Amino acid sequence: MKRLSKLVQISLGFMLMLALIGCQEALKSSLKSITEGNSLKNLPAIFPDEENLPEGHSILDMEVAREQFDPDAAPRNNGVIVTKDGIEFSIVYWRSADLDFKYNRGNNASVFYEREAAHQGDKCDVFYVKLTNNREQKVIFDVKKCRIVDQGENMYGGHNYEDLKERLMMMSRIGGIMVKNGLQVAKEILLEKQVAKVEDGIPPGGSVEGFLAFQQVKLNATGLSVQIPIEKAPPEGTAARYQTVPFEFKFKHDRGIRLAQPPPKRY
Repeated sequence: MKRLSKLVQISLGFMLMLALIGCQEALKSSLKSITEGNSLKNLPAIFPDEENLPEGHSILDMEVAREQFDPDAAPRNNGVIVTKDGIEFSIVYWRSADLDFKYNRGNNASVFYEREAAHQGDKCDVFYVKLTNNREQKVIFDVKKCRIVDQGENMYGGHNYEDLKERLMMMSRIGGIMVKNGLQVAKEILLEKQVAKVEDGIPPGGSVEGFLAFQQVKLNATGLSVQIPIEKAPPEGTAARYQTVPFEFKFKHDRGIRLAQPPPKRY
């Protein structure tokens, strides 16, 4: 009987030990999931495709970008930089959560605001762009000619101020002074608004920077090509025509990171 009792005790002890080990493993797994979830939500869903950068393109470290960009638009992740035909071009993706924190606060309604329940086609992906013209003639860019093309050849067009204004009026449940202030801020931060008119362009030696928004890419997109054509003016006094310099930037899109992003928020 005593021997049987000892066997029972040993069995119970062994089972308890297994239960404790199981609890520890479950706890580790839960903590790992929480940690991964927290880290994913802080990452950009769109990021440079470092393995497939075209010749002449290089990674723009966010710390370097902080020194080059307007202090009010300091990025939180890396971008891409290239110089071609005397035009220096830098581009960095901005998370919606970072845009909300900076512009969807106080008495301002962010022009990039989006409802969580909105369809993918009604949302947008936003990049911060800096253009420097080192040529002897002006260069011209048109937001409506910019686009993103994914690996399935789906195209996502660029949004100008009027597009974003209409989108905000439909998206936002607020109005009045908050929308008015938000649209005023949009005029100060959008790339297209840094020149008076499209045809005015960027003069020789000039530099402009600002946000450039596109229709949001689909969840199943993986490889992205951000295409921004720049037109360079011919030398004065010649019969030559404007020529287009195609800038194409390679980025990746991660579905898991996109789904882990925090919901829209007002601050």
